[in-house]
Amino acid sequence: MSDETSELLAYIQSQIAEITTIHAEAEKALNAVQGKDHVTRWKRKVVDGLAPHVSAAYLQHITQEWLETSYFVGDIFDELADEVDMCRRHLKKLVKDIQTTGIP
Repeated sequence: MSDETSELLAYIQSQIAEITTIHAEAEKALNAVQGKDHVTRWKRKVVDGLAPHVSAAYLQHITQEWLETSYFVGDIFDELADEVDMCRRHLKKLVKDIQTTGIP
């Protein structure tokens, strides 16, 4: 495994941990609006962090999924939880893809 791949995997793992913390803090504070804003800023940061490492096609896909798609389920805490789960799933799938086939 190259240094770049190892660094990217470490970055992704740190971001999975960070979004888990952000979500827990939002639930604890009972402020879903502020939590949603924090998650949105985090998503932009992660997309920017992945940009130098992944293909243009993958970057376009994750940008569309994360930044251009809204999920409305009625309850803002449920919406926040769904959004966080979606981000974690994408990052975990990215880790698996990198480990099995390389950086997309």
